[in-house]
Amino acid sequence: MSTVRLQQLGFTALETDIYLALLRYGDMTGYAVAKQVGKVVANVYKALESLHQKGAVLQLQQDQKRYAAVPWRQLLDHEQRKFSQTLSELATELESLPAPDAQEGVYQLKNPDQLLYDSRQLCRDAQGLLLADLQPAAVPLLAAELIAAAARGVEVRVKIYEPAELPGVHLTLRANGREVYGKTADVSFKLVADGNNFVIGLLSADLSRVIQAFKSRSALLNMSLFCGLTYELILTELKQSLAQNDLARSRQILADTAHLHPFSTENQVFNQFNQRYSAARLDANTGQNSQPDQGENK
Repeated sequence: MSTVRLQQLGFTALETDIYLALLRYGDMTGYAVAKQVGKVVANVYKALESLHQKGAVLQLQQDQKRYAAVPWRQLLDHEQRKFSQTLSELATELESLPAPDAQEGVYQLKNPDQLLYDSRQLCRDAQGLLLADLQPAAVPLLAAELIAAAARGVEVRVKIYEPAELPGVHLTLRANGREVYGKTADVSFKLVADGNNFVIGLLSADLSRVIQAFKSRSALLNMSLFCGLTYELILTELKQSLAQNDLARSRQILADTAHLHPFSTENQVFNQFNQRYSAARLDANTGQNSQPDQGENK
């Protein structure tokens, strides 16, 4: 296994054999290394020089040149720092690229790590309003990001199926939630931020496999999902208050959520939707106005 891992760090097969031999048996001459690994002496010396350049081997200057392996912990620390520096430099270079136009595509996600990364990034990017529906196993996967979003002033509303502690987050607990999510062993969740970005996913119970998942910045789809989650959250709370004959609480729920309805309050979600398609509406209207009168050719 260590042989494969070293090659993933950029060592050749021969360099890997040499480094491991030096780790096991201590410093040796190039000739002794060649005998130990069973390779041509000239090739071994070339590989030793390459390892020396990579910082994996030390040269001991004595009557006869000998080589020693850099301690493996030191080597890994060096590789980690080098990789971190590469990532930092790459990030700086990529940051200078122009931002692409807003994409309206719907993207299917197949990898669990990618799905969770995109979901957490959605929470980190949320600016004003974040809605979610999380089955119990999904709550700990996203809890830190939801709490952080609420802490920086984002209004975060989450429908849950079992009691949970998410400071700063408005939680709507589904009655009989255990019975609802207990009908399948899958783990599902929905997230929509600012009517601008959504992720919806269905994972296997052990979180090792994506059964189905999508993400999109389509304003039309985001508006639809946002409205669906909004009314689902409101209805869940209203059903509970009405079941208890608590009309005062029902009125309070409606008052507290009035700002969520995008077409009645023209909130951030509405503005996002309206602006996204303003140019398309203008083009459509211009096209209609430029159509010749059907009677002109008669």
